[in-house]
Amino acid sequence: MSYSEHKRMKPVIDAARELDIATNPAPEALFEAGNSGFQIWCTPDDQPEGWKNVHLIAGAFSKPCAYVASVTWGWEKDNITHLILSTDAYELSEYTNFNNRYQKHNRPEDINWAKKKIRELFSMANVPLLPFRVTTNQKHPEPNKWR
Repeated sequence: MSYSEHKRMKPVIDAARELDIATNPAPEALFEAGNSGFQIWCTPDDQPEGWKNVHLIAGAFSKPCAYVASVTWGWEKDNITHLILSTDAYELSEYTNFNNRYQKHNRPEDINWAKKKIRELFSMANVPLLPFRVTTNQKHPEPNKWR
C-alpha cells in the first residue's frame, strides 16, 4: 500500500470528516470517515427509495439516521484503482418482509442512492471519481466484475 495513494485520497477522507454524521447537524452530513474509506448513513430527509416508513433515531449521532453503505479503497498492486461499495439495509429489514437475509444486501435503490452520495463527496473533495465495484454476499468482487 502506497503512502502517495493514501495521500491522493486524503481530501475525500477530510470531506467525509467535515460531513461527519456524529457531530455535524447539517443535512448533507451523512458520512463517517475511516482510514481507507467511509460509511454512508441516511436520515429521514435524505434516504434511499423504500425507506420512508423506517423510524430512525439519533442515538449517539447528531440527528436520526441509519447505516446504509460502506466504501473502501480498491487496490491493484500499489494503486487505488476503484471503490468497493457494499450496502446493507439493516434498519429497513425491521420494517420489510425480506424472504432471506441477502435481500437487504445491495438493494438497487440503496446502491443508486449511495453512488449519488459518493459522487457528491468526491466532487466536494475535488478528487476524480473512481469506478465502483459492488460486493456480492459480503465478499470483495472479483476483478472485472463491475456494476
